[in-house]
Amino acid sequence: MAQTYYEELQQFLPGLSPDMPDSCIKLAELFRAQAFELHIRTLPAGEEKYYIPYMMNDALECLLILEQCRMTGRYLVDFKGITQAHMAKDGEVYLLVVRQGDDNVFTIWFSSIREEMTCYQYHRIGHFWVKGQEQWRRLVYIVGTLYDKYSYMGDTVCTQAEKELLPLMELAPFRAFSPVKESLDEEYPDTLEGVECMKKLALEAGDWRLANLLKVYRRFPFPWAEKRIQRHMESRAGIPLYEVLYRKTEAASKVYPIRDYGRKSNEETEKKRRAVSRKLQEKGFTGAYPFFRKGSMQILAMEEHPFTLLEAEDFSFRIQFMVSVSKKDSERYNGGFFKGRQNRGWIEKNLDFLEGKQSKGEEE
Repeated sequence: MAQTYYEELQQFLPGLSPDMPDSCIKLAELFRAQAFELHIRTLPAGEEKYYIPYMMNDALECLLILEQCRMTGRYLVDFKGITQAHMAKDGEVYLLVVRQGDDNVFTIWFSSIREEMTCYQYHRIGHFWVKGQEQWRRLVYIVGTLYDKYSYMGDTVCTQAEKELLPLMELAPFRAFSPVKESLDEEYPDTLEGVECMKKLALEAGDWRLANLLKVYRRFPFPWAEKRIQRHMESRAGIPLYEVLYRKTEAASKVYPIRDYGRKSNEETEKKRRAVSRKLQEKGFTGAYPFFRKGSMQILAMEEHPFTLLEAEDFSFRIQFMVSVSKKDSERYNGGFFKGRQNRGWIEKNLDFLEGKQSKGEEE
C-alpha cells in the first residue's frame, strides 16, 4: 500500500498501524467514506455476532466479522451525523472507540477481524427505477456493479470476462442510460479504453455503423456525437449490440454460485418461479423460465434478491417482468423496448395484465 494512502487513512482512523491486518485498512476506509455500520445478531445459542458490511451489492457480499467481541455503550442504528473512531491494540486484543456525533460513544473489544467475501450470480437481477430504455439501463446497472466490485476488491473478485466489460462505464453514451434518475458522469471517468471497448463489441455484433460513429466520437467527444450514438443504441439498429452484451454478462455471471438462503427459503423462491412458468404456459406462452414468448409478445422474468446476511426485514425475493411487443423484432431479445413502429416495451410488477386488467405500463 502506498505510504501516502496509508497516512490518509490514519486521519480517519487514528491508531491504525502498519502491523495491523488488511481488514483494518478496510475498516478505516469505511470511516473515511462515512459508511460504517454495525450489525449485531444473536445466534440460537445466545452468542452475539458482530458484523460490519464493507461492500454489499448484487454481485458481491463482503463483511468484516469481529471475533470474540464484546461492547460497552450503545450503537445508534438510525444515526445520521458524523461518525469518528480511534483504534488501538493491547497485546492480542483490539480496541475500537466509536463516537457518533457529540453525545454517543461506544467501545468494542475484539481479538481479530475476519473478512468474509462471496461473489454471486447477477444475470437474473433487474431493478427498474427509471422508465424508458429499461433494457439498456439494466445492463448499465450490471456493468456498473462489476466496475464497483473491481474498484473496491480488485482481481480477486473479477474474471477476465468481467474485466473486459468494465471500460464500458468509461463511455458517456453508455452511461447515458443511467438506471437511476441522477447522472453517472461524476462517478466514472471518460477514457479512450471505453470507446475501444464499445467499438469492439459493435464489430462483434456486425454493427459497422456504430463502429464508425465511435471513430468519430473518439476524435470529437462532444455532446452531439454522444447523442448520435445514444439514438443509434435506442433504435432497432442497436438490438444486435444489445444481444451481444446481454449474452456476455450472462456468461460472466454464470461462473458464480447463486445465493443460498437455506432450504426453506430456497424452496419458496423456486415455488414462485414455478408459479410464473405455470401461469404463462396456461396463457399459451412457450419457453422456460425466465424467458417466454407468445406471438409478438415476449416476457422476461427479472428478479430482486435480498442479501444472504444483513438484509432489511421488509425486503424479500421479488419477480418483475419485462414485457416486449414487436411485430418486426419479435425474434430479437426484448425487441419491443427499442424504438420502432409498433414496438412497445414496459415493466410489470405481476402478471395480472394477462387477465385483461389494465397494465401498469399502459397506465403510465
